[in-house]
Amino acid sequence: MNLDMISDILSSMIRIATPIILMALGGLLCQRAGVFNIAMEGFALIGAFFGVAFVQISGGNVYIGFLGAMVLGLLFSAIFALFVTRFKANHIIASIAMNMLGLGLTSYLLRALFDVQGRLAPDTINKLPLITIPVIKDIPILSSLSGQSVITYITIILVILVYIMLFKTKTGLSICAVGESENAATTAGIKPNKVRWLVILISGVLCGLAGAYLSTVIVSQFSENMVAGRGFTAFTAFAFGNAHPIWSSLVGLLFGIAEAIGIRIELAGIAVSPSIIKMFPYALAIIALTISSYTSKLKVSGVIGMKRKGR
Repeated sequence: MNLDMISDILSSMIRIATPIILMALGGLLCQRAGVFNIAMEGFALIGAFFGVAFVQISGGNVYIGFLGAMVLGLLFSAIFALFVTRFKANHIIASIAMNMLGLGLTSYLLRALFDVQGRLAPDTINKLPLITIPVIKDIPILSSLSGQSVITYITIILVILVYIMLFKTKTGLSICAVGESENAATTAGIKPNKVRWLVILISGVLCGLAGAYLSTVIVSQFSENMVAGRGFTAFTAFAFGNAHPIWSSLVGLLFGIAEAIGIRIELAGIAVSPSIIKMFPYALAIIALTISSYTSKLKVSGVIGMKRKGR
């Protein structure tokens, strides 16, 4: 394996991981506020559809596509927020309902608005600019960090901003307080429902952005159910990353490289079943969740042991 191949794999890893990290950021904010959000799949699917839909309607303007995707992601997530805050719906059931609604709604609108079935490819699409980093682009391996979509660099900035917001600001303290103890947060003058609305809406915007990235940057078209489990992969990323922006993003990159290696194996014509190759990221997700569950049990056992010892 030469340096060029390694750079190609790392470049693919970054592209693939970008939407996963965006969704993970939205999910971990919800998790910190005590909202069990696994509706990211549906949010991103809405973003993917409307990203392409607005590009088609606007004659190829990808910026309008991204803006429309984020707005619709926000509106769609507001439905979820209404059910879990106002009507006190079970978070898991509400999430599953939103995922099913996203799948059904996008499939219906595909036929109703554009009279096509299965997929929608815009007649023209103006690609987002690729950002070249002058010094890094000539360094082996590190060159994979250059030449990425502007959305990728925005994602890096968002990871830093979410970290600062969570751990360095009053808003982040309120989010964590609501997730730790709703009663204590209320006593401190924090409004839990207001905080949960905030994080769910942010999650909707980030997932809408992730979906639009998938449909307009990676494949330049929308196809039914194209998010294909990435929302659940994002959930695994922030669950394994302990709802921490930096660690969750690194886990997202791990999933990205697993899929990138699978694609490289397939392109190389190695005699491996395509089903096994596509299974790589999901197998990694199961392993990650197993490790996360095991380490959590160890921590709980340790705490119980310390309490008994103290007695």
